[in-house]
Amino acid sequence: MKKILIVEDEKSLANIISDALKFEGFDTSIVYRGDQALDSFYEEKPDLILLDINLPGMNGWDICKQLKSISQVPIIMVTARDSEFDEIKGLELGADDYITKPFTPKLLIIKLKKIFKLDNDTFFKIKDITFDFNTFILTTPDSINTLPRREAQLLEFFLRNQNIILSRETLLNEVWGFEFFGDERAVDTIVKRLRKKLGNYDNYIKSVRGVGYVFKTD
Repeated sequence: MKKILIVEDEKSLANIISDALKFEGFDTSIVYRGDQALDSFYEEKPDLILLDINLPGMNGWDICKQLKSISQVPIIMVTARDSEFDEIKGLELGADDYITKPFTPKLLIIKLKKIFKLDNDTFFKIKDITFDFNTFILTTPDSINTLPRREAQLLEFFLRNQNIILSRETLLNEVWGFEFFGDERAVDTIVKRLRKKLGNYDNYIKSVRGVGYVFKTD
């Protein structure tokens, strides 16, 4: 079980993040002041630190700098400011990632799984798209969607069989199961929904006239 140290002075936000991470199977600890972060780091020995920038006692920049001088534990910087300067500064200090308030717990969990390389068999990243079959979360630059199970199953099958032309019959058998006796247009309906959620990347699912579909990114 991975342990996350949350350094955040907004107590309600820290508790929300902690609850969401625990639900996903992470262990968490919280400190609300910057000057408590280093002591907690030595005591808790976390696998990752979620570090706010604006903290009482000691700011996130100084904490990050000190921690990175003694440890390679991953750090995700958190700030309410949407500033390129903040992002660059954090990365220059050795931060591993950056997230801007307000953010959803889902987005944070995706970042954590990426850093920890969890669920490699079910976590997909293609260009600017990520999809986690464990959580059914599809993320594009413009949106985050939790897919219904059937859409998630179909997208996973596409991702595992990229550049292969798949007939509607194959998709029905593999995704719906051989016991399905409905209309093949069920595939078209789910594809239409997936394309909508892919947004500007909807052309990745290409139609093959008279056959079915192929997932291609070029």
